Amino acid sequence: MVIIQLNKRQVQFISILRKQKGYQTAKEYAAVLNVSERTIHSDLKIIEEQLKPQGIQLDKRPGIGIGLKKLETQPIQAAPKLEVDTFSTAGRREKMMALLLFQQQKVTFEQLSETFMVSKTSIKNDLSFAKKKLTNGNHLTLISDGQGTRLAGSEEDFQKAYLEFNHYLFEKFASQLEVDEEKRLARLSAYYGEDLVKTCVRVLYAYIKNNVTVIAEHYVFNVLNRLIILVYRMQHQTPVVGNQPAVPTAEPKVFFEESAEQMLNKISLRLNVTYTKQDVAYLSKYLLSNRFEPFPKEANDDAFVEKIIAKVGDSLNMDFTQDAKLQEQLKTHIPPMIYRLKSKVKTDNPFIHQIKNEFALTFNVIWVVLSEYEEALNVAFNENEIGFLTIYFQSAIERTKLSKKILIVCPMGIATSELLVNRIKNVLPSFDMMEVASIREVPQLDLADIDLIISTVPLTVPEKKVIVVSPFLNDQDIKNISESYHHQFFLSQEGTDETQKLNHLGKYLKDDLIFFDENFKSKEAVLETVGKKLVDQQYVTKKFVESLKAREEMGGTDLPTGAAIPHGNPKFVKETVIAVVRNKKYFKWNEYAVKTIFIVCIAEKETKEIRNILSDIYQIVEHKDNLNQLYLMSKKEDFRKMIGCDKCE
Repeated sequence: MVIIQLNKRQVQFISILRKQKGYQTAKEYAAVLNVSERTIHSDLKIIEEQLKPQGIQLDKRPGIGIGLKKLETQPIQAAPKLEVDTFSTAGRREKMMALLLFQQQKVTFEQLSETFMVSKTSIKNDLSFAKKKLTNGNHLTLISDGQGTRLAGSEEDFQKAYLEFNHYLFEKFASQLEVDEEKRLARLSAYYGEDLVKTCVRVLYAYIKNNVTVIAEHYVFNVLNRLIILVYRMQHQTPVVGNQPAVPTAEPKVFFEESAEQMLNKISLRLNVTYTKQDVAYLSKYLLSNRFEPFPKEANDDAFVEKIIAKVGDSLNMDFTQDAKLQEQLKTHIPPMIYRLKSKVKTDNPFIHQIKNEFALTFNVIWVVLSEYEEALNVAFNENEIGFLTIYFQSAIERTKLSKKILIVCPMGIATSELLVNRIKNVLPSFDMMEVASIREVPQLDLADIDLIISTVPLTVPEKKVIVVSPFLNDQDIKNISESYHHQFFLSQEGTDETQKLNHLGKYLKDDLIFFDENFKSKEAVLETVGKKLVDQQYVTKKFVESLKAREEMGGTDLPTGAAIPHGNPKFVKETVIAVVRNKKYFKWNEYAVKTIFIVCIAEKETKEIRNILSDIYQIVEHKDNLNQLYLMSKKEDFRKMIGCDKCE
């Protein structure tokens, strides 16, 4: 297979194409990437060849722009590629290890020397390096004889070698990957397949949501790593054999065995693979060995937890104080979390993109609330830790029955189901929880707790409303979902209209804090310039601007729609205000190119308004159409009318 070499700009271009909603012109892409339109068209030719094997093609629409669409026939193994220089020493060694592990080829010095265009001495050194890496902590052997060089050993040893290979990938790309779980998953997808990796992420994510205290946070990525390797070997019909190490025969063992079987069953239905009892035992062993262990608590931990529960509840307009399960979970979770933050121990959260995407409102409310306590605790919260807390609170919201459970059924592949989730979440209320299933899973699911089913194929489910939509969710589908949802849950049409009004944002807008047609080129410039004005006009202190910058370092507040919502510590806000920036051109914020920025300044005394303010902002920024309206406005007065505020203070 020919490996297409991508430069950093082309990798970034693919990322923009994948994450954007809708279409942009070559001119707009050129502005974002700071290159000529000619370069954009040249890059598109290369990108098109890169994406074809992944089942994706460019969708060019005259007068509208360029986007991506899925091919109807999907390849077995698709993966986003990060840049790998095959002819560098590190790239060459990575490819050699992949040949030995994933293709299990017998290789010769002559073949490798010709392939990589280096001397046999270099190849010998590379193979020594590969042997050292792949045989670390296992009994694999690298055999070299008249037939060539190859790996030999037991299945369990091979799985340990895959784990070593994964560690090598993460070490090699540490500077790129340490702050971006999505890139880490992309590295794995390049070798294990995008559908396989995304399926494992989804299934483990659902397991964590339902059993939030079962796996210790700092072990979650380790479990995901093991699961991906196990499923890859299952896919290639190499099940774990032999006796697994003994585990206690108590109740926990039964729970973890049942959990392992449920996960592997879901995966087998989605990927059409088979698993054995040995595979179940193997996975349950790792679930058990990575389980949560109690952490010694300090005297004031319980009081702090109760404060957090009350404050987040107030900010979300909910009462969690009577939720004994949430209190117990957070009293177990928060002490080790604070210890990790104080010790600067990074916790990997492979689900952070799903959490920020599916529960954006809850996620940001929790971060704003907790930022008030950073100074007292002498810690800086990061998005991975906030993500885990979001799961706890989202589960509590579900227990209040204020949220609905939505099942999304899509037989067309993992990527299409992810696209559906992303678009459907913009139609339904922020607190609703969505689960994804393949058509083969539906008969095995307990649908008693499911409130609504959205499917891309006709389904007959007794006593359940099923909305059939197209795989790419057109405008009519969105209208059908919205109308069916409101009708089923007894919301009148008047109530539907009311939810579209922005009832809270207007009273916190100031005419002199609405910036139209600015020429900012970086987030630093935005935060510095607008921050200075906020300080000069006595809305915030200088420490608030510092907290804005610190918050961005811990995780970007930008969205794929082209907007960002930076927010800082309420302790440093004198008066609640919202600053709005509409830039002339897109510029890179953190991960995405943005043109609209809402800077949220909420005072401590008004933290109860966090949910209302963020809800209004999300109604604007989560929908590309609303942002497009904002871009076309010629006067600030038009923006005020858009949000139902004829006059700002």
